[in-house]
Amino acid sequence: MFHDLGKLDSRLEGIFMIEGVGLSSNVYVIEGEKITLIDAGVGNENNRLDLALQRLKQPLQNIEKVILTHNHPDHSGGLLTIQSISSPEIFAHELDSYGLEELYPNAIKWLHDNEVLAASQRRLRVIHTPGHTTGSICLLDETNRVLFSGDTVFADGFFGRTDLPTGNTSELVESLRSLSELDVESLLPGHERILVSNASSHIKLSYETASTSLDTQ
Repeated sequence: MFHDLGKLDSRLEGIFMIEGVGLSSNVYVIEGEKITLIDAGVGNENNRLDLALQRLKQPLQNIEKVILTHNHPDHSGGLLTIQSISSPEIFAHELDSYGLEELYPNAIKWLHDNEVLAASQRRLRVIHTPGHTTGSICLLDETNRVLFSGDTVFADGFFGRTDLPTGNTSELVESLRSLSELDVESLLPGHERILVSNASSHIKLSYETASTSLDTQ
């Protein structure tokens, strides 16, 4: 299922969400002459990007960039389908490099904190948010106050788990603290529901919940 987020708010015009089925992540499509994807889903039969993009009338061949919020298979598995049809640049934080360089040696570009990427008419600032993984990132469209948050922070005071390889509770709490200081209106996470408005209050709640409930020792 996909959602035209521009119908919800003009600040989200040109962004479509391909909703993940099962354990797959959401995939965000930023349309333009060339397409940017944020995350790629798990890539199984229930989460085929080629079929979803056909329904959106967005040719897979037009994908110029795929930006990974982190390198877990529910976010990166769909790259195999994309690479079989198209040849986009793949962006990920260098601390989440495991396996990517071997699979996509000529396509990978390593990201760094505060780097800015163009995605059609949007400019996305990379925010390194370790905790869920050591190389997790969020992407901030400062002009429109939109945060693509991967698995770092979710609506309703929730946040990413830290019990998988390279997860770190103390780092997650610090990442949430940093995000809680941003002026964010819309939250587009890797799973669960999106927030069109009032996202900053949800991020602050996530930070408060994590800082008081998680053992950071």
